[in-house]
Amino acid sequence: MFKISLNRLICTDGLAALSVGVGMLPLRHFLADLLQLPLWLIVAQAATNLCYASYSLSLARRREKPVVMVRLLSIANMGYAFLAICLLCYFYNTCSPWGVAFFVAEVVFIGGLGILEWKKLKQI
Repeated sequence: MFKISLNRLICTDGLAALSVGVGMLPLRHFLADLLQLPLWLIVAQAATNLCYASYSLSLARRREKPVVMVRLLSIANMGYAFLAICLLCYFYNTCSPWGVAFFVAEVVFIGGLGILEWKKLKQI
């Protein structure tokens, strides 16, 4: 079975959030048109990703990972995945197929990271 350390998982999580946040801001108008989503939502998601990256990457740099901080990270991921489901339902009739794919990818990737982090905590 594929094994990954908790630290590598948290690094992946943080670097993914940083990449998406940095990438979304300069492309916000293009993405709003492509996904057929409001510009404010694209900017809010980019800002959320950047804030989230600062938390997860600072946690990844710690030698000792406090369980409560990793648990918070995992819950935040699963909560964001739930929010993405809610946003998909709300914008389903107005967003493009790319918008639907975007939300589905968010749910799968971010929710999956949250579940993996939670399971990794149980192994410690």
